[in-house]
Amino acid sequence: MQSFEILKIAANALNAKKAREMNAIKVSDLTVLTEYFLICTATSSTHVRALADEVEEKLEQAGLRPHHIEGKTTGWIVLDYGSVI
Repeated sequence: MQSFEILKIAANALNAKKAREMNAIKVSDLTVLTEYFLICTATSSTHVRALADEVEEKLEQAGLRPHHIEGKTTGWIVLDYGSVI
């Protein structure tokens, strides 16, 4: 699956769960680590977990699993899908 398709699925999932201040940043010209960062804020730690769960669910339905997840027990979460973080 192409990076932009992953980005769209994740952004739609976040939008459906009312993510705030969502920004997609193309960084492929700046780093070899990833192509896009998708960043958003939430209203509470519960909302953070709901956003992450929704992204995971929608991308898993598309056949993708995260390479790594960080911060599940904190007030922030990073989902690493390789070309999209």
